[in-house]
Parts: sequence; structure tokens; C-alpha cells
Amino acid sequence: MAFGPALARLRRSRSWSQEELAQLAGISQRHLSFLETGRSLPGQRSLRRLIEALALRGWEQRTLLEALAPSALQPVASAPDDALIEYLTEGLSQWPSYAFRPDGTLLFANCAMAGLLSWAAPGEDLWQLTAPPDGANVYDLALHPMGLVRWMDNPDDVVPETIRRLRIEAAGDSTIVPVLNRVEAFPAARAQDRGKGLPPSVLIERYRIGERVLSLIPVVSHLASPGEIELDRLRIEIFMPADAESERILRM
Repeated sequence: MAFGPALARLRRSRSWSQEELAQLAGISQRHLSFLETGRSLPGQRSLRRLIEALALRGWEQRTLLEALAPSALQPVASAPDDALIEYLTEGLSQWPSYAFRPDGTLLFANCAMAGLLSWAAPGEDLWQLTAPPDGANVYDLALHPMGLVRWMDNPDDVVPETIRRLRIEAAGDSTIVPVLNRVEAFPAARAQDRGKGLPPSVLIERYRIGERVLSLIPVVSHLASPGEIELDRLRIEIFMPADAESERILRM
């Protein structure tokens, strides 16, 4: 969709007239009309004012900016720095967690996650063992033959849900399709029945490590607010204990 129709659709979704949006954004109604009909394109100042006036959510911003030009994405917003990502990942929960991009690219894993992986595979670096050429990836960590799937006690539940989540991400971003194709080629993914029914209301991942079974509830957080397009691309997954025994293991 071109920029003009995309802007008009966002305005109408708020039930606003051109006059109302123009007033909120501090631009003339004539200029807004020219933008929506494609007779002109916005400068950075007008674009920022429109984004703020519409209070666009992250995915709405990306839709609008990509309609204008892919190069428009960077000047409007910058990515959260490493210190913020580390602070969020360590601070959101005491349980194992990591921050990643929609394509699974690992940004940061907290201390609890590092401890859990070291306990499961002493002397092994699972991130490195499972990493594709472009770096550690959470989907590879889960489904690579040398990854967590080795200990997975209920792969029939976990693997389809992991693939489904990645397919949803790929449906909104074509650049993720190569990652999806790579992950779907893993033996654990090929072994699953794609015609399986509805997903469970609450997914519990179970891992059998030695004589112990670790049961975890994965919770994925999307952190975004109006004007923060890059935060919309940040995912933080937290693994909460699903029973008392699993909590004891994680507290070790």
C-alpha cells in the first residue's frame, strides 16, 4: 500500500476527519490532503508529528514507514541500546529469560538462563553449538539437534508451538522466511504433524535431565509504546516454573 492510502486508513481507524488530524499534528489540512492523495510526501518533521498525533503502535509505524520508504525507518527511531536490553532482561524476572529479535536473533540472556543451560549441559556452550552463521538464535537453541530438543519430554506439544510462533513472525516480515525454512528443516520439526489441532491454552515445556523433569511455562513479552518502533521488535521470553519441583531446580 502506498503512503497516502496507508495514512488515510490510519486516520479513519481513529474516526478522525482530515481537519482533526491536521490540527493535532500541527500541519495544514491542505498539506494533509496532499499527503493522502499522493501529491506530496512528508518531510521528517511532518512525519514525526503525524506519528505522535496518531499515537501509532509499533506495527502501525512500521507499516506506514515502509509504505513511504524503507530508508525512512532509521531516522525516526533508534534501537534500544545494549544496556537497556540487559536491564530489562535481568530485571523483569528472577527466572531464566533472554531478549531476542522477531527472527530469533539473541540479544541478551540473563544470569539465570546461563546457569540453567550450564546445569543441563555441563562443559557445553549450547548457544555456540546451535548457532547459525549469523549468530546465536533462540529458535536454533530450541530445535537444533544439539539444542534443547535433546532433553524435551513433550516435543509433540513444544515443537509445533515453537514453529507456529516463528511462522506468525514470518507472516509479517518476509526477511524472517529464510530463518523459518532453516528451522523447519531440523529433524524435530520435520517429525511433527502439521495438521495438529488447536494449540494448548497454556503451553508447558517439560525437559528430562537425568532423573529430574523440569517443567516450564514460557511467557513472551512484547515491549512497545507509541513512538517506540524499535521496542516493538524486541521480544523477551521468561521461563517460569510450572510446579514446586521445577522451582526448586531453578533456585539451585
